[in-house]
Amino acid sequence: MYIDSRYKTNDSVSNSDFKFELKESLDLPDNTVCYIDDICIPHSWYTIEEYNNKLYIVTNLTDSDGYNFYNTFALEIPIGNYNGPSLAIAIQEELQYAEPTHNFIVVYNSNRGSITIKSSSSLFTVLSDSQVSYFSNNTSVNWVNKDKESVSINLFHPLSLNEVMRHNESSSFLPWINEGVNEFESGFIDLLNVHNIYIHSSDLGHYNSIGVRGENTIIKKVPVSSSYGYLIVDSVISQHDKIDVSKQLIKTLHFSLKNVHGNVIDLHSAHISLSIIFVTTA
Repeated sequence: MYIDSRYKTNDSVSNSDFKFELKESLDLPDNTVCYIDDICIPHSWYTIEEYNNKLYIVTNLTDSDGYNFYNTFALEIPIGNYNGPSLAIAIQEELQYAEPTHNFIVVYNSNRGSITIKSSSSLFTVLSDSQVSYFSNNTSVNWVNKDKESVSINLFHPLSLNEVMRHNESSSFLPWINEGVNEFESGFIDLLNVHNIYIHSSDLGHYNSIGVRGENTIIKKVPVSSSYGYLIVDSVISQHDKIDVSKQLIKTLHFSLKNVHGNVIDLHSAHISLSIIFVTTA
């Protein structure tokens, strides 16, 4: 069976979350397995997408009477494809717009592969996901965007830039307890934000796969072996990489391409194709 997202059904969401309808139903006998083969996926998603573009930062300020107060930002880095220097520029532009009095400077350190954020005039804290959760759960924090407008965030899926920046600080954070810093340096930034593509289908198999988050609809894990703009090609490499499809009646198949966190990968209108090989084992 040959699948191509160009021929998805009209009610499909996208080329990475689509349905494929067969011209006639396929009634599979007992002792039947299938293999996902000849996979072609364009590497067309961006470095920064909606699921990893938020920078959570708390800035320290002092009013004319000497009282300390704080701004709590959930800034959005524009979606796009970045390298180290261009990502540093994008972060600096958002910070300078949000807090111009802090005199933020952001640079990419090519010798360490990291990004440094500096403020020459005030203190600040870049929050990890766990710190965002702790801060939000223990206070009535009001997260705002760069225009100081209130925004809501999902603590279970903060959609942060932290995985790209490899910022995984696990300590608790409250701004009136934890003093800010003048300089923050990320880890080695991860510009390849999808390492593996997990192809899901609830219509193939008997839910006997186990994903890292407990998913049971994964039918294939495809390593991202090509850079942006190139084609990822994958095929069967082991006879054990089979899916039991015994006694299934197949008419419509639903496929979705997700990253390890369960986010659907946006291919930006690029198409995928794959083959399904059915084999009777007895």
